[in-house]
Amino acid sequence: MDNKLATDPQGFVVNKDIPNKTTKDLYLAAAFWTEGCRFLSLDKTDPRRMIFSFAGGELADRVEQEWYADILVVSASRYASCLRSAKSLIHS
Repeated sequence: MDNKLATDPQGFVVNKDIPNKTTKDLYLAAAFWTEGCRFLSLDKTDPRRMIFSFAGGELADRVEQEWYADILVVSASRYASCLRSAKSLIHS
């Protein structure tokens, strides 16, 4: 395996040069999920500041840029479903 490649917790091969996206923002996490970014993990070390991790790359970069520019457009019903899933992970 190339030294720039590694495996994530689900066993997928990832490029180490592309940093993963992490966020403490539940709503941004739901947006990543809604747009199809691959969820990697939820760090519950600090119960007041849980950290969602998603695979990085062009898709994640676009979602993050559009989110902060306030121009991200997603399906409302899919976003609501992903938000419920994210909350479920927090409370499990």
